[in-house]
Formats: sequence, C-alpha cells, structure tokens
Amino acid sequence: MKRANGFTLLEVLVALVVLTLGLLGLIAQTATLVRALARVRRAETITTAAAARLEQLRATGCVARANGGEVVQQGSVIARLDWSWSAAADSSRRVVLVATPRATPQPALPPETLTMVLPCG
Repeated sequence: MKRANGFTLLEVLVALVVLTLGLLGLIAQTATLVRALARVRRAETITTAAAARLEQLRATGCVARANGGEVVQQGSVIARLDWSWSAAADSSRRVVLVATPRATPQPALPPETLTMVLPCG
C-alpha cells in the first residue's frame, strides 16, 4: 500500500501542542518582564524624588532645619520620604533621609537610607 504525501492527524496535533507550549512560555516570560519593568520605574521615581528632596535640604540646611516627611506619588502614593536633622562634629549638620516604598500587589522594595553631612560654619 502506498502512503499519501503530507502529515498525519497525529503529527499535526503533536506540532500544535509543541507550538502551544512554546507560546505559553513566551507569554509567561513577557508578563514577568512587564512586572519587573513596572517595579524598576517605581524605584526610579522614588530615587529621583529622594535625590530632589535631599538637594532641597542641602540648599537650605544651614539656615532652616526641620524634620519632616512627604509622600511620593505616581498616580497613587508609592512611597514616603522622612528626614531628620542632627548635629555632627565641628558645627556641621547631618541629615538622614529614609525612602520607604509603599507595599503594592508587587513585592515591596526595601527602604533606602541616604545620609548627608553639611559643613555649616
């Protein structure tokens, strides 16, 4: 008996299963990358806000020193910045800024502490 040219139904089904598994893996990897990108964007926003606040504190630190805090928003509240002043050696001032990310459905980022000493003399 002569076999017809082409693929059997079983070969086509196996090929579809292999293709489907490959596409599902690709979709899962894409979703993971999108979540990671969102987390990096949040971290970038928080770090930029902390750096800007630290620069403002540096500019006025020798004249006006007050502990405080503020929230960082990107559509909703994504972090809290808290800062405090203390005296350092030889009439300089130390400011400690803590950026605490807010928990979201994604895993929370760890708090980040920035310290700066200003020579006020």
